[in-house]
Amino acid sequence: MRIDSVSAKIIARTEDGLKPFGFEYGFKPGLNILTGDNSSGKSTILSCIYYCLGMEQLMGSKGINALSPALHQVLNFEGQPCNVYESSCSLTITANNGKQYTLTRQIAPSSEVTVNEIIILDGTKTTPKFVHSARDHGDQGFYKWLAEVNDLKIFNVESFNGESTKPLYMQNVFSLAFIEQTKGWSDIFSMMPSFGIKDPKQKIVEYSLGLNSLELNIELDQIKADKHQVKGEWKRIDNDLRYRSQATQLYLSIFDKNKPIPDTRIEGIYAAELNNEGSEVRTSQLAKNIQNKIDDSNKRIELMDASKDVSKNLIDMREKIRESLSTFVSERNDASGLYEEEKLKLASFKSSLSSAINDIQGFQDVKKLSIGRNWDGLSTSKCPVCENSVENKKDAELSEETIEKSIAFLKSQKSTYERYIEASETVLERYVSALDYYDKSIALKRMQLDSIHKDLNSPSSQSIRSELEIQAELKYRLNDIKQFNSYLESMKGRMKKLSKQYFILDGREKELRGLVSSDEEKILAFKRSFISLLSSFGYKSNGVRNITVRDKSPHRLMPIVFIEGQEPQYIRYVSSASDFVRSIWSYYLCLLEMGSLHPGFLVMDEPGQHQMRVDSMKKLLSHSSKLGKQVILAISQDRDYDKKDVNISTLIEGIDSNMIHMLHIEDKTYCISPTETPTNNAE
Repeated sequence: MRIDSVSAKIIARTEDGLKPFGFEYGFKPGLNILTGDNSSGKSTILSCIYYCLGMEQLMGSKGINALSPALHQVLNFEGQPCNVYESSCSLTITANNGKQYTLTRQIAPSSEVTVNEIIILDGTKTTPKFVHSARDHGDQGFYKWLAEVNDLKIFNVESFNGESTKPLYMQNVFSLAFIEQTKGWSDIFSMMPSFGIKDPKQKIVEYSLGLNSLELNIELDQIKADKHQVKGEWKRIDNDLRYRSQATQLYLSIFDKNKPIPDTRIEGIYAAELNNEGSEVRTSQLAKNIQNKIDDSNKRIELMDASKDVSKNLIDMREKIRESLSTFVSERNDASGLYEEEKLKLASFKSSLSSAINDIQGFQDVKKLSIGRNWDGLSTSKCPVCENSVENKKDAELSEETIEKSIAFLKSQKSTYERYIEASETVLERYVSALDYYDKSIALKRMQLDSIHKDLNSPSSQSIRSELEIQAELKYRLNDIKQFNSYLESMKGRMKKLSKQYFILDGREKELRGLVSSDEEKILAFKRSFISLLSSFGYKSNGVRNITVRDKSPHRLMPIVFIEGQEPQYIRYVSSASDFVRSIWSYYLCLLEMGSLHPGFLVMDEPGQHQMRVDSMKKLLSHSSKLGKQVILAISQDRDYDKKDVNISTLIEGIDSNMIHMLHIEDKTYCISPTETPTNNAE
């Protein structure tokens, strides 16, 4: 990408009424030097470049607060303060795709365009995109467009908490291209927002140099997130099993509840109860013991004398139980059918809710734009009551009123679906409880019928009745244990699937960590280039021979210094102020030259910090002029170097004038001037 020009248009109220003010400066490939007196407005001009790219966060603020008050509050004209009525700035760029675009962004309020909107003109059509709002890296967002036209990928990387991934935003990527005047020289990437990304500085260096470790680490980050999800499901199964075991008056054997375990250990999970002696009896043995007691009871019944008279009460009871069983089975079937219907309804409600949410987000994105408000992505909506299709108006150009009505309608739909989902989930819970009740009742009725059948054929109905009561309790307990055992076995199957998934992820993670070392040659080349530049710029603190860049902690991919008898130190901590500025020059220039994924230009505001030596500044300018990349330096016309007042002409001595494009703000003036006079001061 290349910056072609930057301009500002301002309408301010003067004593003679509203007047137009502004500026326009053109840039060329290679080295551009923007110069003028102190406080002449060099930083104001550069700030408009940041602002038009939506990168003002790299100056420490968002929106118009990052800009000079002269652009949006009060400017000085002929010694008089003039209130700014309306203002905007524009940036013309040639993107990496070879096309030229003009980006315009409002500064002072406008009734039509907001400060969070960037208007893109490609020569034939105008397209609005928004910044600094949710989904500004999405389809309607400016940053996605900026990435696409410059062939810059948007990677997902590990978040700070390590439990999810986040995009490497364009604000992170463009921190490679800007060093602002004040805090920008305090550290490498000092103004880069982290956005909750883990190790954002290292990530952006990996990104720029095209290191394999970035994509490998991206996959590693995704693996971490996937493993975290598997662990969460594992914990939910553990909680569920323990709850069910307690409800069945059993306890579950101890196993790692935080992460999956091997299949052999999953097979070893069991439930048990304590007998009267306090000994552990597993459910498999417990079921056998109960069945033995039932068998013993049956044997006792068989030994009883045969009764000659069949008890009329038992026959009546049998018929009543049969009727009750038939009713339970019928009601259970009805409840099961209603349960399945309700599940389908719930799935439909959730699908409709998702569509409504997507449509709301789409309309909200379109609402942030002032022109081109086309929205063809509206999902087909249905009325939650009558289920008839509801067609929302799709104008070729949506008006503010249409958007608001559509959003209001969709929000109403969303609220309705949320209420329906909540009610449906409650109904499903009741159906589950009802089905569980029917299952247990049906099982109990069948056991009672079995007992009565035996009772009717036994010698003594009185004795049999007592035995049947004992058997009923035993069979009820046996049924509970069998159901829990069946559920435990099914959960073991799910646990094995999670275990397989987890150990595949774990193995892939170990494999990738072994591949990360494949970037050694690129890092070595970067280190050599960095040290060579650092030496040419006159770095003296500790000597360049003790400096390196490593692919490991501490300070991974950052320049560090080895001092005998000490741990490796980050270069900032053991360098003089001016030498650390030299290291910043070297670092950014090396990334510009070697970066395969880089915005393609570099802007430095007042690089001659901390009493910089003249020879170092001349070397910086000379190197920048031969780099073959666009470099824009804002340098005061006269400044102290080596405690001497040095003019810019001294710094460019010996450099081919054809290799430098000078842009000069007239002496004792400010960059903003009435537009009746020429505003393009490029020499």
